[in-house]
Amino acid sequence: MAASAGTPRHPAATLSTIPLRRRLYGLGSIYGKTIRDSRLSFIIAAGLFGGLALALGAAIGTVFPTPETRKELGTLVGSMPAAMVNLFGNVTLMGAKMGTLGGYVTWKYGSLFTLGTALWSILALSGTLAGEAAKGSLDIVAVSPFGKRRIAIEKVAAHLTLVWVALAVLAVMQTVSSNAFGDASLGDQIPLAASAAFSVWVAATALFFGGLTLVLAPLLGRAGSAGVSALAMLLAWMASGLGVGGPLLGLDPFHWTENNVPLVQIYDWGGVLAVAAVGALLTAVGIELFNRRDLGVTSGLSMPSLPAGLLGVRGPVSRAFGDQVPRALSWGIGLAIWGALLASLVGSFSDTIGKDPGLLTAFRSIFPGYDFTTAGGWLQLYLELFLIVAGFAAATFVSKWASDETDGRLELVLATPMARARWVIAGGIGALLAVLLATVMWTVGIGIGASAGGGTIGDALLGSASFGLVAAAFVGVGVAVGGVWRTSLAAEVTAVLVVVTYLIDLLAPPLNLPDWFHQLALTAHMGQPMIGVWDPVGVVACVVLAVGGIALGAWGVTRRDIAR
Repeated sequence: MAASAGTPRHPAATLSTIPLRRRLYGLGSIYGKTIRDSRLSFIIAAGLFGGLALALGAAIGTVFPTPETRKELGTLVGSMPAAMVNLFGNVTLMGAKMGTLGGYVTWKYGSLFTLGTALWSILALSGTLAGEAAKGSLDIVAVSPFGKRRIAIEKVAAHLTLVWVALAVLAVMQTVSSNAFGDASLGDQIPLAASAAFSVWVAATALFFGGLTLVLAPLLGRAGSAGVSALAMLLAWMASGLGVGGPLLGLDPFHWTENNVPLVQIYDWGGVLAVAAVGALLTAVGIELFNRRDLGVTSGLSMPSLPAGLLGVRGPVSRAFGDQVPRALSWGIGLAIWGALLASLVGSFSDTIGKDPGLLTAFRSIFPGYDFTTAGGWLQLYLELFLIVAGFAAATFVSKWASDETDGRLELVLATPMARARWVIAGGIGALLAVLLATVMWTVGIGIGASAGGGTIGDALLGSASFGLVAAAFVGVGVAVGGVWRTSLAAEVTAVLVVVTYLIDLLAPPLNLPDWFHQLALTAHMGQPMIGVWDPVGVVACVVLAVGGIALGAWGVTRRDIAR
């Protein structure tokens, strides 16, 4: 037979290009896929930063409405030990501007924004390359027409994009809040340029410690790099604030920017640029180290292994809890550190207030119903922030439970003699145990801090259980959403509800919104547990949401198909 060499009757189909919208969503782009996979952390960060900025602006007019109360704030800060004051901000440099919204936010919450964002970069960049390499998920990507350097660049670029967008939200909300709620005659209004400068400083610090993590990750692995970088960050922050370390302060990025207070329009761009430049250099070195080393090969520095009972070898609940333990420990350690720092300060606060009747009268008029002569009364002021953190912790626990289905493991799990409902119940119980572990660690941190600061916390230790109750309620909500609807959206829906609850509870009182609207927030029904005043409605509501949500999720998953 003769074969024709002419034009084939059915020419080969050409490969169609992937639209930009789908690439950004994660199809055909490592950058887009990384952004999609990180959407939960972005929702948490943007919601927390933007919501806190709005709440602070709305609240300052109620908390410190007059020049006299602003002076009393300065008196209170001045009564604290100098070392502890400087740990949270350069009060001497701010001077009279300490009584403005920008000065107050910088001193009280500046370290929260800075350390929180840096910790986000540490956790993300320790896992995005080293963690995935250790699990083997990068092997398939690496055999595609992408070099390892390009993989690293796109993943790092995706994380930096999310950080910058979240901090852009913070900058806009700070300016909007200060102009909408602040008192211009008291210097509360913050220009957008000042808010943007604050976000640039926070981003530079996050880049520094994120770059350090990226350098260590190919050498020490995920746990080792995250642990060393987080410890270095805390030590550097404390050394700069306390003024210890001698010549080593020359290597401290917090020391480089100690004269930078952008929210009161005091700038030190040289220090900020130095931190950003070193961070960029560390990031470039980390990418090149990843490119030159074999995937998953590290020096073996890791966290201690878990007991067998936590590795999933004793039933579905053990497996579910074992999966949650690393996240529970991460939240617990962070909460314990912040709880200890805060509890160590409130003792001096309560002593100072108790010795000054005029100051005590002023604060009682601003915050009626609080006992400021006790450390528990001061802790109650900060409880709202910790309760919102409880909701975000619950969202991450829900995300871990949902990953069984979204990552394709559920088909194998259900191939064993396990019913769908039992899988949901076991996962819910595992998440609740993770909540319990984080709550216990937070309580221990508060106890240690109070002991170190000489404060008497009394009912505050029992009141710490409110953290676990709120977190358990949001776990129930997330499990219900995942069981009845889709596990792929369970954590995101939970995080959005947490943000909405946060905004309702914090904005309704200063804006004089209707009481029925304020009551929609679960955290509005908790009473004042840190001083022993509980609201039974809130306690019952948390228990019902936790137990009922898990039961609803168990019922819902039996009535739908298993899908990714």
